[in-house]
Amino acid sequence: MPFSDLFKQYPNRNAELRSIVMQCYEFGKTVAKEPSASLSSGIDIHAITRQRSYIEYVKKLVDAIYAKPIPDLPASHPLDLPIDMEDPYVTFTTDVGGNQVPLNEQTQLLAEYWMITAVEMAKSQSASIAGSFVKFDWIRTKNNLEVMSKLLNEMTHPEPILDLPETSEPGSTYGTPSTATKK
Repeated sequence: MPFSDLFKQYPNRNAELRSIVMQCYEFGKTVAKEPSASLSSGIDIHAITRQRSYIEYVKKLVDAIYAKPIPDLPASHPLDLPIDMEDPYVTFTTDVGGNQVPLNEQTQLLAEYWMITAVEMAKSQSASIAGSFVKFDWIRTKNNLEVMSKLLNEMTHPEPILDLPETSEPGSTYGTPSTATKK
């Protein structure tokens, strides 16, 4: 399934879950619009710090909701609280052979993980109950957040942004600098 197919409206009956899903969706929008997304590689330290804070925030929310008992609300449940994620992320792309390719694969991957996490929750069993998280949905969400944490750790090093002026444009006609072959 293409990534773009995830941008749609999902049925939901769980108000708390809806809130977390929409925040994950917004966090993906944030990383897709980061100034780092216009670079060929890497993420600046401010974006990494911001993304880490988002991940920790969502982890706390997910744990707090999972810790609550599943409510028994026969008079007010089921309600329809749809989750609207129809607005696709705006990413920095370039045309390569007629295809729009992201300039920065790292920020694109992070944005996609946020969207995948949001969709996993929106399509979970927990989305059909009045509140809380079913254990399996909680485990899946926590796993997705850990994957993003690991990805950020892999991106973090003393110089997170690579200097690739000759090759930063995918499909460019620039070759290896002549000085590199003489060494």
